[in-house]
Amino acid sequence: MSAREYPKVWSRFERIVEDRRTLKFEIEDIPASMWSTAVEFMLGNYIREDEYRVLLSSIIRQKMSIACFLAEGDGTGRTLVAVNMCLPQEKGRFVGHSPPKTKAGLLSLRMFAEAMKVTAIYDKYDVNAYLMGTGLSVAPEYRRLGIAIELLSARKNLSKELGFRATGGIFTGAKAQISAEKAGMECLYQIPYKKFGKQCNIKFHTDTVELKIFGAKLE
Repeated sequence: MSAREYPKVWSRFERIVEDRRTLKFEIEDIPASMWSTAVEFMLGNYIREDEYRVLLSSIIRQKMSIACFLAEGDGTGRTLVAVNMCLPQEKGRFVGHSPPKTKAGLLSLRMFAEAMKVTAIYDKYDVNAYLMGTGLSVAPEYRRLGIAIELLSARKNLSKELGFRATGGIFTGAKAQISAEKAGMECLYQIPYKKFGKQCNIKFHTDTVELKIFGAKLE
């Protein structure tokens, strides 16, 4: 694969908020200068397990993760408002990393390992690898603005530029699943959490009915 522009701005969009202000956003590859900031953002808003810092840092160094920034004032200042961590996923290969030490971390790893046994994305799109989302989070004060949808849409273009023919991943929460649908991804696999919990010996405490795997074929 030839060298690509990095970091690259994938999209720009605006949103009018309740106080009638117009906010301007950019979705961009996460520049190296923001890697640590993005990792801390995910630890604070998404996974809340400090031991995952090494794993997240390893993922972000692959230069396949994207973020949404709010342009402030004259555009010279920027605020990180959302992150979508991504990495390549190959058929039959689980992404290995040091086992977590906490109970919550171990349960998370067990859930992920069980879900990754599902081959729906490979089978549906006839691929041996795809760009997988490993975590998407929007800062609480910027939710309900469709930012997750914009990130998922931008990820399709990033995936194509990286040479993948598909992108997808596990969507555990109802809001994330709705965002995936609105971004034009299709649900390829779904399983009730009660049944899935029996498979991986985890009792899930969630209002979401089903765990779902979404994917998108890239033309």
